[in-house]
Amino acid sequence: KAPLIGNSNFGINFYSSEDEMEGEDNEEDAVCGWCFPFCSRSNSDYGDLLAPTSVQKIEPKVFFANERTFLHWLHHGVILSSISAGILAFSEESGESWAEWYALALLPISLSFCIYALHIFLWRADRIKTRIPGRWDDPRGPLFLGGSVALVLAVNFILKIIAIAKYDSEL
Repeated sequence: KAPLIGNSNFGINFYSSEDEMEGEDNEEDAVCGWCFPFCSRSNSDYGDLLAPTSVQKIEPKVFFANERTFLHWLHHGVILSSISAGILAFSEESGESWAEWYALALLPISLSFCIYALHIFLWRADRIKTRIPGRWDDPRGPLFLGGSVALVLAVNFILKIIAIAKYDSEL
């Protein structure tokens, strides 16, 4: 097992025991502890961080997996923009149809997919190149993008149900 970095459980302990004694009553020094956990005096809630014992070996398949993931995200963005362009092209009336609003809501989401793909690709490539240990994934991005698509689909579904109910009441 590799040794711990510093005396704290997470990060490097920049404070000696005398500094900790002096600053226990003064909370102003620890204001940025939540923002910079490596420099915080209270690092006990982050768990053990082990010092790397050797340089990480990155296999070529990791680079290719990053590119493959980038292409998958771009594929979904292009498909979504094609669907929204098709909906926009085949909408019945100009200016008064919900189909235009639906298509115009999907277009920025598809652009967000492409921008997100590029951002994550470059971020991961940098982390792979510099061999930074830790997580190389983004747990919040796919939830945001998938949630926005689901929200637009749910609004479209509800509007179609309302249109069907209105049509049935007119008969």
